[in-house]
Amino acid sequence: MKLIIRFFSFLFCLQSFAQAISNQDKITKYLNDYFSQDREVIHVQFNKNLFTNNEDIAFKGYILSKNYNIPNSNTTNVQLIVYNGEDQIVQKQLLFAQYGVFSGGIHLNEKFKSGKYHFHFYTNWMNNFKEDDSFNETIEIIDKNVPYAFQTTEPNWKTAEVNLFPEGGIILNDIINTIGIKITDCNKIGIEVADGVILDSKSNEITHFHTNQMGNGAFYLRADLNEKYTLKINTDKVKITQPLGKIAETGVILSAPNNPARNNLLVVLKTNEKGLQSYQNKKFTVLIQQNGNSMQQEVSFKNNKTEQPFYFDKKYLPNGVNVIRVLDEDLNEITEKLTYIEENKIPSTTLEAKITSNDSILLSGKTDVNKADLSISVLPEKSVCFNQKKTILSTFYLNAYLEKPEADTYFYFNPENKTRRQDIELLLLNQSRGKYLWENIKSGTPKISFEFEKGVPISGKVEKEIKPNSKNKISLVALKNNQFDQTNIDQNNDFKFEHFFVQDSTVLALQMTNEKNVALTTKIEARIARNEPRFVLGPSFEKTFCPILKASENVFNFPPPKTKASELKEVAIKNTFKKEVFTHKDDMSPMAKAFKFDGKEFRTVLSFLSSNGYETGINPTDYSVYIRERRSSYLGESAKSPNVYIDNLLVFDFNQLFNLTLDQIDEIYIDQTGSSDTSTIGHGTIKIFMKTGQKNNYFKPKFTTFIVTKGFAKDFNYKTVPFENQDEFNYFGTLSWMPNIELNDRSDYQIKIPKNQQKEIQVLIEGFTDNGQLISEVRKVSVEGVF
Repeated sequence: MKLIIRFFSFLFCLQSFAQAISNQDKITKYLNDYFSQDREVIHVQFNKNLFTNNEDIAFKGYILSKNYNIPNSNTTNVQLIVYNGEDQIVQKQLLFAQYGVFSGGIHLNEKFKSGKYHFHFYTNWMNNFKEDDSFNETIEIIDKNVPYAFQTTEPNWKTAEVNLFPEGGIILNDIINTIGIKITDCNKIGIEVADGVILDSKSNEITHFHTNQMGNGAFYLRADLNEKYTLKINTDKVKITQPLGKIAETGVILSAPNNPARNNLLVVLKTNEKGLQSYQNKKFTVLIQQNGNSMQQEVSFKNNKTEQPFYFDKKYLPNGVNVIRVLDEDLNEITEKLTYIEENKIPSTTLEAKITSNDSILLSGKTDVNKADLSISVLPEKSVCFNQKKTILSTFYLNAYLEKPEADTYFYFNPENKTRRQDIELLLLNQSRGKYLWENIKSGTPKISFEFEKGVPISGKVEKEIKPNSKNKISLVALKNNQFDQTNIDQNNDFKFEHFFVQDSTVLALQMTNEKNVALTTKIEARIARNEPRFVLGPSFEKTFCPILKASENVFNFPPPKTKASELKEVAIKNTFKKEVFTHKDDMSPMAKAFKFDGKEFRTVLSFLSSNGYETGINPTDYSVYIRERRSSYLGESAKSPNVYIDNLLVFDFNQLFNLTLDQIDEIYIDQTGSSDTSTIGHGTIKIFMKTGQKNNYFKPKFTTFIVTKGFAKDFNYKTVPFENQDEFNYFGTLSWMPNIELNDRSDYQIKIPKNQQKEIQVLIEGFTDNGQLISEVRKVSVEGVF
């Protein structure tokens, strides 16, 4: 009996403990669970956003950890999908990221016709979450064979549309409401209105409003439930009349007038007199939160006051968008509002044109941080290829927390915009809700179904039967960058290499060895065993819903290309010289020396090589054949050997050359520069081609090679293209693109650019520091009179 009493007492204690868990503890647990897994967000800077169809598109990517607000060094695999205007895929790239950055580009070709192209960057890890943290950018390619009509800055006035965003989502009776207003055209381009009016049912003017150049504004209205209001805009270009909407009899409104000059954020919970009767004895929780960081206060309507003000200390709030939620006693969300915190100083850059040398300008820069990674694009003064819409600041601090990211955000971070902080708050007022929905947060820890990709897997099979308990292994060598790895073979003759970092077009060599490390001859099949991850949420492009207006009177006509060839008169030349024909010369670079053999020379290949720049011989320690470049022979056994090929098969064992004589050889090519080879492990390249019909079973390789086709994109070397005249360059050219400027223990840097008859240049700087400080500058620098 005592045991039963103790058991029920224990159950009662558990129940009491469960009831004792406060709402604040539950909220904290919701947030900790939902944001327990780190999320990554990507920003990409392009060198410009308008390209002629013979240029290089270049970009630099930055990856930030949302949980820690520092560069995400865990990310290595970034997927890029490029779509044309019809949403068809035109190119894919797997980009290699290191220390939170990556860079790359595209050499334009015939696949890229004139039009808009959408670049979508994402990682496989992002697929684990309900929110979209991928990055989209739209660029335009123009055909130089067609005149280019410059886009106007005018919106499509005829399609102007008004949307209202009252605080709390309702217009509440008998209190002063703050109502956001957004006016845009059919392509969501903001429309600025100098004076709009709200009328009552008797056409009395109740209040006025205006919108900024992004189309955002606000007005205040003491609403009357028995009144009907009308919004009216009557200008030369916009004429709109529409009802204001229904007035709510009661409810709760959240207001947060964010004064950037104050250290505390004022938050006000509002209701009306009727609401006091409904909410008098109810407790609300006001939660302000960004990712897992949060502050909360319990609030109730007391002292019969319809407004309950309180404060949050901004120094405990992270930079960027924070969401303020009002939760009821059952932790259901009543309403939410977004606000922007910017307490930390944004690093600034000084730029100065120093000196010129050989018609170049030395641009000296200094950023008030160190240990930073920067990318810089320099464009001519009159360039039309730069329409700055996104910055690293807007991506990481703003769009990362909006349900529908803004396409044009530079306006809110332009330091020359003196009202930018107020403009950000107007933008956030005109948002229905943030990216992270409360119901999703309450749903618990996200299920992890997609792996954090690192490198690519290589899998394969060996043909040779493996005996039980065999200790045979597969060795893998990437010839281009001297990578080596080794793995076991299972009972099914299968093998797999995980997390291998290899670029497209790299030649990989596979070889099976026994426990004594002796190479065994067998057929080996291998492939990159990676399926390109699709993005579950799908790309979200900046769509155009109506034609973009062009200025018909402002058109640039590209000049025809200059012809350098001239017609020559026909001349007959008689040549009696018999040129020696080399069969495999196209396989080599112009730096290679070619040798042809007639089958009448019988000295050894090793002797021939020793007469043509190499040291050859037998190692006295293991009696193996060596071939070393003569100029570095003083290094002895540590001197590098060339890459030697027989019939285009790489020779790993030089002992195969010991008895090889020149009467068996058709051609030998020697390239001591190594430019004939994709591999960088050898000191030069030697290619030996056997005579037709010559038995070469002795030279049968004990390895298999294959060319990577689903690896990382190859290193991108950006090149500028020549333009036909100065006007064409001024409008469409690029002076410089510097994607990888690293500031380690210093804060200054220098770059050299061509002057190219410029009086002023435009410089775009993006980047971040090791501790997550963001750098974004758009500067105009005078270069006139620099000597």
